[in-house]
Amino acid sequence: MKFFTLEHRRLDPSLPPNYPFETPFHVGFLGPLITPEKSIFLFDPLIVLTVIIAILAWKYFAPEVKAYVIAAFLLLLGYVCFYARYTVWSGDFAWGDRYVSAAAELVAFISVPLLLRYRSQLGKAVTILGVGLIAISTVIQFASLAFWLPLEIYQMEALGHPTFVILLRFRHIAAFALGKMQQWGLNNHAMVEDPWDYVHISTWNFLPFVLRRVGEAPPWVVDLAFAVWSIALSALGAALWRLRTLLASPEMRDIDAPMTVR
Repeated sequence: MKFFTLEHRRLDPSLPPNYPFETPFHVGFLGPLITPEKSIFLFDPLIVLTVIIAILAWKYFAPEVKAYVIAAFLLLLGYVCFYARYTVWSGDFAWGDRYVSAAAELVAFISVPLLLRYRSQLGKAVTILGVGLIAISTVIQFASLAFWLPLEIYQMEALGHPTFVILLRFRHIAAFALGKMQQWGLNNHAMVEDPWDYVHISTWNFLPFVLRRVGEAPPWVVDLAFAVWSIALSALGAALWRLRTLLASPEMRDIDAPMTVR
């Protein structure tokens, strides 16, 4: 950080005295919570599910589960506070808030096991809500893979702030699939300033499509990549179907029975 600061000051003497921690604390603290560009609740909806389950089923949690939930939320709070005054508190070129993403995922991922474990205590309404949030989170994560992450960053240079990034991503998906990027006003000058970036943000962000878009790989390599990709997707579908079958089996109905810690 010392040499980072010295080099930036050499290049730009007008930087404020407290650079790179000049951001007002409330800006960097509220940013990961409420801004449409970076809110952890928008990019990781399972955090909402964790909060709901923790409030409604806290008295049923085993001590080790309580310890994990408390530690995970404190860790997330610590990351948010630590980076709140940093010059670019969000990490900028990222899908969501880059600096707190690891801690946010630790809070989010525990929600599904908790829902499965305590669904009988939570009731049908909360279970349905939880499944809905899981579905929404899954769709958002798939959308995050559709294009390379700088796409919306370039878009915001023209659209300004605030921008609902997730909604803009779905608009990009629809426009690109329909060939309407230009007609819908989603192409701007900033996107073409870096030729390397433009090649990568103007195609689906999956290896076979990127190989074909760049045009450097032989055709047989592109075809092989598409074949491997298709087989992997089929295997994923089969695994998910098998998981669904297992969850519906009689053995899983006993999941709410007391668990033995070994």
